[in-house]
Amino acid sequence: MSYPNYPNQPYPPQPPQPNPSNTLSIVGIVLGCVAFLFCPPLFGIAGIVCGVIANSKGERLAKTAIGVSAAGLIVGVILGIVAFQGVYGV
Repeated sequence: MSYPNYPNQPYPPQPPQPNPSNTLSIVGIVLGCVAFLFCPPLFGIAGIVCGVIANSKGERLAKTAIGVSAAGLIVGVILGIVAFQGVYGV
């Protein structure tokens, strides 16, 4: 019994596998949490950048890191404004 001779057919490209490491995502989440109380522009933006880089690498928690960092930035700035108005009565 002979088998038909098929030409070499390339395999279709596989979708990128998610990165099992969540290091940058966790760093982004921690920076977002720190941004609630300490220097929101610095830590919030750094957390968003870490989350975006983690998203481009396919990390599972990247979207969570972006959300937590954005919330830390926004809420931290609002808390800073409220505290500034309370202290200085502006």
